[in-house]
Amino acid sequence: MQLKELIKKLEALEQKGYLETSRQGPTGIGHLLEKEMGLFENNIPIPDIGGRVELKATRRNVNSLITLFTFNKGVWLVKQNNIIEKYGYKDDRGRQALYNIVNKKTPNSQGFYLISDPERHLIILKNIYEDVNIAEWSTYVIAGKFMTKLDRLLLIIADNKIENGKEYFHFNEAYLLENPTPERFLLAFEKNELMIDLRMHLKPSGGVRNHGTGFRISEKNLVDLYEKKKRLI
Repeated sequence: MQLKELIKKLEALEQKGYLETSRQGPTGIGHLLEKEMGLFENNIPIPDIGGRVELKATRRNVNSLITLFTFNKGVWLVKQNNIIEKYGYKDDRGRQALYNIVNKKTPNSQGFYLISDPERHLIILKNIYEDVNIAEWSTYVIAGKFMTKLDRLLLIIADNKIENGKEYFHFNEAYLLENPTPERFLLAFEKNELMIDLRMHLKPSGGVRNHGTGFRISEKNLVDLYEKKKRLI
């Protein structure tokens, strides 16, 4: 679709007011937005601005994090199943699991924290109880991943409310974000605005199910990763 057509769709969506989502939980907002916009994927082609645009939706005034991308390939220096067995917990399905946020500021409840190594251009996952590095991400690789996947981003913000146990959304603000820079991305990490989300558990066979380590940032800090910001509604 063309940008003008997209803006008209967003304006029409805003006029509908609060809409009930058919899916509960964190993914309810994105599911409702895709249904209302007639989309069935998380990016849309907008040829008059140069290609495809990634789509992200977020609740207003909720201190939630947006997942930019996931990346695990070749980063683990310690066997993941050993880490899950040692630092994980039993989830509601009885599986040994490790799902938690890790930042650069302070160790989390399992002792995980992040540091940067500017000389080797790495972001490193450590644990206060371990002498070795647990995982290492090349800053070149992850900044490149961000630039490639989120070169253009349509960020849609909604007010939400709960009535009779059901969640409703009013989509009433949208921005087109363009021209991200690797410098802004890495600065967000140094400022403790960019975090990682460990998301893995052990399968009955003893193998590891890793959903992908997510690189996440809050909506209010997301816009600072881009040089160009245009409000659409």
